[in-house]
Amino acid sequence: MATYLYQWGIIHDCQTSKRIKCNVPVKTTMSQRIESQFVQVTCGTNLTLVLDSNHRVYVIGDEPKYGRLGQGDDKTIVPTLSPIKGRVPPIEFIASGPSTSILLTTDRRELWGFGKGIGHVAQLILVSEELITHCTCGENSMIVVVNNRQIKERRFNRDGFTTEWICIYELNDMNDNIRHIDMGASVNGFVTEQGHVYLWGSTVPVGKVSKDENYRNVSINEPLQHDLPNDNNGRPVQISCSRGQFHAHVLLLTDQGCIYAMGSNYKVKLGIDADVPFTGQWTLIELTRTCPFKMIATGGIHSSALAVDGRVFTWGCGSDGRLGHSEAQGHRYLYKESEPRPIESLSKQVLYVATSYYHMAAITGS
Repeated sequence: MATYLYQWGIIHDCQTSKRIKCNVPVKTTMSQRIESQFVQVTCGTNLTLVLDSNHRVYVIGDEPKYGRLGQGDDKTIVPTLSPIKGRVPPIEFIASGPSTSILLTTDRRELWGFGKGIGHVAQLILVSEELITHCTCGENSMIVVVNNRQIKERRFNRDGFTTEWICIYELNDMNDNIRHIDMGASVNGFVTEQGHVYLWGSTVPVGKVSKDENYRNVSINEPLQHDLPNDNNGRPVQISCSRGQFHAHVLLLTDQGCIYAMGSNYKVKLGIDADVPFTGQWTLIELTRTCPFKMIATGGIHSSALAVDGRVFTWGCGSDGRLGHSEAQGHRYLYKESEPRPIESLSKQVLYVATSYYHMAAITGS
């Protein structure tokens, strides 16, 4: 099966060599013929990173600051999907923050990276004697999970790393493991195999429905446990945290394909009752009772999800084309979708979806 990469929102147009607002998904141009299949995509600020079935990493983007495009300098833009520079071992998983990307090797013993805090070309940043089971990256911090239980963090700024790898949390329950973890701009979270949900960060949503946003600053050393209600809609398997610094929100996906939302409903990005401005409680998105999903991706002022049937749904603020609907043409801030809506111009064979604050990307099959 052939695979393709599509992007929309604020992206680079290789024909005009300009950054444009693309309201509907467009097929990405590749610098060379790629025989392998695309298996994962992740988005940073003005960059998209792709992993193929041969464990190679590709990038496209037009903002080379801090070397975030992995081209060996901070000047070269990448207008077509191209391999990152340098000699990198086979990669199993990729993750991107706004300006930094990390790469987990197939043996899950090494972590490589490039961009802000690391350098202009991919380099080795961690060798582990134990298995690295998960990894994620934010604006000034990266996290790995070791043996499904122990969370280690390393912080950085634009000049380099500011700490070594430090163990910041470990599950107390020996019968439980971390199943998925995600870092947002100001709120972060992980879910466990037994179905528990933990949140930390400077803007963790708390309280019930209210007209005012209500957040708590929670340390990773003592994350806030905030489990789903027992309403027979399944056990959480994935968490996705807001890519925006303000009006934080969180999405949660269950093994039955249901999606729950929590936090600020700014620009109706929760996908629940538009008259609810904020909730600190997990609230089911009603559409997901009848239309099951398999992946979630949270932006800053919008949200998205991949349905089991291969369609991509988006909701929230549609400015700059980030929702992928043609109606955004001519609207800067006014266009919104209060409920999840499928992108009609995108194939029903979408395999993977990802988002940054300003743009989205999807892998489709033929």
